[in-house]
Amino acid sequence: MTHLRQPQTLLRCTALALALLGSAGAMAQAAPDADHLLYQMQPGDTLTGLVARHMQGPDALKQVVEANRFANIHRIPVGQKIKIPRGLLKFTPSSATVSRLNCKTVVQIEGNNAVPIKTGSVLEEGAVVRIPAGCQFALTLEDESTVRLMSGAVIQLKTLRRNAFEASPEVKIELLDGRLEIDVPRKRLSTDAPFQVLTPTSVAGVRGTEFRVGFDAKQRSSQVEVKVGAVGARGLNEKTEKRAGPGEGVAIYASGQALELEKLLAPPRYASFESRSGGKDVLLKFEASAKADRFLLVTADDANFSALLAQDQPKQAQVLAPALGTKPVFYQWSAISSNGVMGDASDYAVCKGYKRLEQWRCNVPFNVTGLIKPHLQFQKVDAQGQVFELLNGPVQAVDNNVLVFRGLPSGVYRWRIEHEISATMKAGMNGQFELVAIPGED
Repeated sequence: MTHLRQPQTLLRCTALALALLGSAGAMAQAAPDADHLLYQMQPGDTLTGLVARHMQGPDALKQVVEANRFANIHRIPVGQKIKIPRGLLKFTPSSATVSRLNCKTVVQIEGNNAVPIKTGSVLEEGAVVRIPAGCQFALTLEDESTVRLMSGAVIQLKTLRRNAFEASPEVKIELLDGRLEIDVPRKRLSTDAPFQVLTPTSVAGVRGTEFRVGFDAKQRSSQVEVKVGAVGARGLNEKTEKRAGPGEGVAIYASGQALELEKLLAPPRYASFESRSGGKDVLLKFEASAKADRFLLVTADDANFSALLAQDQPKQAQVLAPALGTKPVFYQWSAISSNGVMGDASDYAVCKGYKRLEQWRCNVPFNVTGLIKPHLQFQKVDAQGQVFELLNGPVQAVDNNVLVFRGLPSGVYRWRIEHEISATMKAGMNGQFELVAIPGED
């Protein structure tokens, strides 16, 4: 059975699910655990009627009765809350659409078969995706959440489904190796289905947030790191979760035991440079927290990190940049604690500049390969926080799908690219970098 569908199927499933959502959806409430939901009985409801309309399986009624303590199953008062095992619910499939893909080698694994994936491909429940080294990959879910997979990650879409009681799809993503980052665009309500990220040793429950999850398949250790909002994280065999808020993270051992919450480490900051090898190479030095055990350094050839050059975990916050030119090399730094919890990232673009109007300047590229009708907003932010818009419009045809901004001086720059996935869906990516123009030979 294939897990790939065409994008228009996404709209049909969404419409069907919304048609099912009536008063029943409004009465669904958060349950004590992710395996059940609570439903508040309404006038005219009967237990047998609810089971017949919204549940499946020959023993569905028996399982609901066993999950509750009914004095009389034929006389359940209006307003009483009943617990419904989630596995009994009738559902319509939900899906995830590939919204970013910068290489041609990403495949979905189906048993011993491999199915090529492209931007706009729609993945269903059960799909397994492996991201090769150097690839940038993202999925957009039906609730507009974005799942970004880092180079080398492997995931399975364990659950993607809608039911008549809850306002959003139930989502379970299992991270089998590597790291992923999720942006849930709104706070999840009591009428929303569970959104969980699993690893073989941990469970993270989402409450409307931006967060990351990491899993080392060799060490069997997991990490959960929160940027915005809150995430409930626990070891796989633990009953009590730790609630991580903004700027917090938690590590989970291979045994499934969650450690205490820790503050995310600040990213390294650019400090200075030293010329090496007669001035040809440059050693870039960064200031970093003394608590950092190591760092994650991602190197790219463009501002939106579409063309990755390398990914390393150095022990020191410094990097040797050979033969810098007027086009920058882009570096993304994150600090990692001794427990493997990774802090937020900072991006830098470093070049050997040329002098114009008493300032050293660089030529900054954006790579829009594979993006349909890209729209770029590009801004410079001065030291006082004032924003100057450099471009806000569609990206026209450019050489080799690369748009180059020439003559940019050192400073902080902010960008966002929106693009079409299909005729009915759009996606976006954004970032910020500090441009460092080292004096050149001009």
